[in-house]
Amino acid sequence: MRSDSWRAITIALVLVQLLHASQAYVSREEFDRAVTSNGYRKPADEVYKNFAEQTKDFSREEAAMLIAQLIHESGGFVYTEEIVCTNTDRCRDVYRDNVGLPGKSYHGRGYIQLTWAANYRDASSAIGMGDRLLREPELVATDPRLAMRVSTWYWRDRVRPLLRPRPDWFGSTTKAINGAIECQAGPANPTAKRRYRLYEKVANALKLTKRAKENGCNA
Repeated sequence: MRSDSWRAITIALVLVQLLHASQAYVSREEFDRAVTSNGYRKPADEVYKNFAEQTKDFSREEAAMLIAQLIHESGGFVYTEEIVCTNTDRCRDVYRDNVGLPGKSYHGRGYIQLTWAANYRDASSAIGMGDRLLREPELVATDPRLAMRVSTWYWRDRVRPLLRPRPDWFGSTTKAINGAIECQAGPANPTAKRRYRLYEKVANALKLTKRAKENGCNA
């Protein structure tokens, strides 16, 4: 193949990548506005840096749903550990399964609260850390970049499959994250509704024209 043909192909690929990046990009200003419009303080520089690094494959619409869920789960990017479980002895038996190691607590950690040893094991393997997070689950709460990596892994692996059939159903993301508690049959759960209200403000902050519906939690 002639060199000028290769050059044309290379340029085309770069343009496609740039187009995708422009579609997925959430600016620092938009990110801050998404958080502060929901009543939380402006997040630290590191939070945005880690978010931008880990969401390059997200559309703006999907990123808005993720931001809303991260805000809810972390109290506005303040907490990376389940508050009632900061004393690990309290929760060690709550999340016990046949995968966990003796003396370790697999309670919620990360911006999306990762729970259960099997999830720590799977996340650790998927992000290239072998079984380290199974052996040292506390790392997820102490390393902000790792907290974001684990959270976006969970989204891709556990949330996207439920979202894929109806990408505009925000409730499906809630179902994937905490459906056993918030998405039972009957009247709408107030916590699930709060998550959607957070999303609406995030969508406003990003000035989205295509917005997700509340549907999916009880579907």
